[in-house]
Amino acid sequence: MSIQVLPPKIADQIAAGEVVERPSSAVKELVENAIDAGAQNIEIFIKSGGKKHIEVRDDGRGMEKEDAKKCFLRHATSKIKHIDDLFSIQSFGFRGEALAALSAVSDFELLTKTATSNAGTKINISAGKLEDISSAPANTGTHIIIRDLFFPTPARLQYLKTEETEYRTILNEIISFALSKPEIGFRLFKEGKQTLDFPKTENHISRIQKILKNEENDLLKTKHENSGLKITGFISRPEKCAKTKKHQYLFVNGRRIEDFRLNFAVREAYRQSCGIEKHLHPVFVLYLKLDPILVDVNVHPRKLEVKFSEPGEVFSNVKKAVIFGLEKGNKSIGISYKPQYTSQPRHARMSNKFSEQMFGPSFAEKNVIRNEDQLSNFSFESERSSSLRVENKLKTSNFKTSEQPPVTNRQKEQETRGNLKLIGQLARKYILAESENGLFIFDQHALHERQRFEKLYAEYETKKICIQKLLLSEKISMPEAEISILQENTEELAGLGFKIKFPDAQTLEITEIPILMAKENLQILIQDLINYFENEKIAEHSVQKLLRKILESRSCREAVMFGDQLSPEEMQKLLDDFSTTKWNLLCPHGRPNHVFWGFEELDRKFHR
Repeated sequence: MSIQVLPPKIADQIAAGEVVERPSSAVKELVENAIDAGAQNIEIFIKSGGKKHIEVRDDGRGMEKEDAKKCFLRHATSKIKHIDDLFSIQSFGFRGEALAALSAVSDFELLTKTATSNAGTKINISAGKLEDISSAPANTGTHIIIRDLFFPTPARLQYLKTEETEYRTILNEIISFALSKPEIGFRLFKEGKQTLDFPKTENHISRIQKILKNEENDLLKTKHENSGLKITGFISRPEKCAKTKKHQYLFVNGRRIEDFRLNFAVREAYRQSCGIEKHLHPVFVLYLKLDPILVDVNVHPRKLEVKFSEPGEVFSNVKKAVIFGLEKGNKSIGISYKPQYTSQPRHARMSNKFSEQMFGPSFAEKNVIRNEDQLSNFSFESERSSSLRVENKLKTSNFKTSEQPPVTNRQKEQETRGNLKLIGQLARKYILAESENGLFIFDQHALHERQRFEKLYAEYETKKICIQKLLLSEKISMPEAEISILQENTEELAGLGFKIKFPDAQTLEITEIPILMAKENLQILIQDLINYFENEKIAEHSVQKLLRKILESRSCREAVMFGDQLSPEEMQKLLDDFSTTKWNLLCPHGRPNHVFWGFEELDRKFHR
């Protein structure tokens, strides 16, 4: 069959399919154009889920008649003049495809006017064919109506969802724009009735609270800046994580993006610091700002994904920003606080970065221990044999914040954690304690598990990496490609405490390992490390999850169990340690370890 050049009409409709997937894609393109035009207020009207009617009005700059005629041509744009402009894009639209694509698959009407024009310009296009150009009265700005979307390509209509489903995707698009641009007012109408109204504001937090419907105390502010990357935003408190991923928003230079790696970085920050249950998901709105030359926004037809020049650094800094926000929030309500991360220069050695990801930054600055006398002093002997080993009580104090906001029930709980009076044990499972503000009920296992975990983790942060020599070296056969990955990363492996030889192209020989991993299956462990290296050293999850998994397992085994009978001294020791536990709301797995009832709440329950 001979090669033929497609007619322009067919080519335009194929191109439209890449840009306009569904009604929400059309709304997204039109709103982006309105924002680029400097609009301060944008109104969107939807009928039949956008299948029959989409209307967008803005008060932006508008267009002169000649520009209005050109804007429907493919690749007609005011944003790019030279090829270098592609590497410094700061506008939402830039390829000049949106209006050409939309007018090719609908009945399209445009009415636009500039502030200096006496009259507006009205253009009608149907399925890519120009129907009419005329002058018409208009307000400054642009008014676009799309009728019967996809009528020239009826096969596309069968892939659309129900009207309500399509409307919800449009709703989510407008919410994303509202979070990105609080200085712009947005109004959404469905079948003539207003469903969203976001007046313009300069305050991100008020816009976020209105959308997420969170109380101010449920959101933590975070801020982090390093190597030209600035991250700001809001994250949910650990105990306020959601059951769905619905409220997770990432913005890069004002543009909403989807990036599962950065979403994973946020989750790992929760997991590494306070813990998070498997079925829960953080709520977050994060704004990343960096030099446009360091991010490529032209890798996806609908610009939903971007490509970073340094993805590893972006991942690491997002994670640090979230951890900072969590720890700052923890400190603000009276918990002792010690920064866990410090910024490192971009030229830091990879072995240091890898060690930091696994054990914390202090490890990267210390040498590996190979002295057997030092090794003999390193022990993880359990604090618990038949019962808890009762130690001298730690001095406790009331922690108070420097600021004095209105006192909440949560703050009352925090302020008296250092003065807990033991009431007793309930069903050999729960510990009851009294403070001056209310009643605490502790899950004895979850409480002690958190305390054990933090102690174990602190030991690994403050001690040097301990190495264990294998009596018999272990040889593992694996594909040559995987051996090559390990050979490429021998410096990082040595920094972690592994000593590995490569007798041939398909065999590795392990002679030394970190004592932390002495009881692990080495074949599985090496495979986890290979997966980590293959992931461009971004996800961190093989190493970080491995570390936490081992420490979580140990802390669980060494903690008191549900059903253990405890003496008053043992219970009081747990209560005394509670105020000095850094993340004392949750167990390492993210489950709550206590509940608190203030006396005011108890009085209400008894109608006092």
